[in-house]
Amino acid sequence: MSSATAAQIGAIHSIAKAMGLDDSSRRDVIAAAAGGKRSSRGLTDQEARRVIEQLKLLQGGGSARPKASGQLAGPYAPKLQALWLSGWHLGVVRDRTDTALLSFVKRQTGLDHTRFLRDPADARRAIEALKAWLAREAGVEWPASGFVEASKAAVWRAQRRLMAALGLPVLDAEPGPGTDLDVEIRTGGAVIRRRMKVRQA
Repeated sequence: MSSATAAQIGAIHSIAKAMGLDDSSRRDVIAAAAGGKRSSRGLTDQEARRVIEQLKLLQGGGSARPKASGQLAGPYAPKLQALWLSGWHLGVVRDRTDTALLSFVKRQTGLDHTRFLRDPADARRAIEALKAWLAREAGVEWPASGFVEASKAAVWRAQRRLMAALGLPVLDAEPGPGTDLDVEIRTGGAVIRRRMKVRQA
């Protein structure tokens, strides 16, 4: 399997810089898209393509998520958006758009946009408020480590508990080796939202 090209690595750094991501946030995005790898230089060609696609989606240039009135930016935007979308896939967040997330951030911090979110204390307030909401409403048991994959697994487990409570079939209590948590969480979210909609009808 071929390694990431110099052009791909350059694109990753260029898009991340344009979004205002610091090194840690850029590495978080890489890890989320590339199975835990945190350096662009260690990526394969295929992994690099996934990272670039994810960065473009976060930047607002892709079609896989709804358009928003304001493009997310700033060093804490990727983590906040990942948590917001986790809430959407758990049936807690009812509006998955960036606009709704920005409203939440403003309620927590008084700031109008994630690009103004530079103070770690303000960012922590918004992040912890969102995590507490998902823990309370969906039973997410956040790991102490804070690693991306561990957090995804916590969301996956909460989904399975919720699916069982909704009377949906649940085959596995734990993600198996090689499980693509991103795909499983998106698929589970669609099932959960559909069942919730039926119950509310």
